[in-house]
Amino acid sequence: MKRNETSGFTFVEVMTALALLAVLTVIAWGKFSKSYDQALEATMMSDLRNLATAQEIYYREHMTYADDVALVQESMNPSPKSAITITEAHARGWASWTRMDATDQRCELYVGRDISSPLGYASNSERIVCDSP
Repeated sequence: MKRNETSGFTFVEVMTALALLAVLTVIAWGKFSKSYDQALEATMMSDLRNLATAQEIYYREHMTYADDVALVQESMNPSPKSAITITEAHARGWASWTRMDATDQRCELYVGRDISSPLGYASNSERIVCDSP
């Protein structure tokens, strides 16, 4: 008498493979998420550096710093999803912060005298600091 054998995987084998796949997915997602956040932070820092350069160009022409991003936006070319806010600007310095639409993380920069940190993260002038609220 011949045994009736079917080929294929058992239920336990399929469930084990799916569990392993789920664990690998969670690990990969965590690494991807961290890399994505680092990329957003680098973009925000780059936008603030570009703003600093644009502010210096504006200062040479007007002897004061721009108090609106629109005044220097043409020379700085910010990232499309970056929201930059200049909180204070006068002849002695300026302060600004930025955030991206995809994250709660914010970065700030202030330059000059008689200027305070717009979000309270930065402790030194001309140093970009990022933090989550």
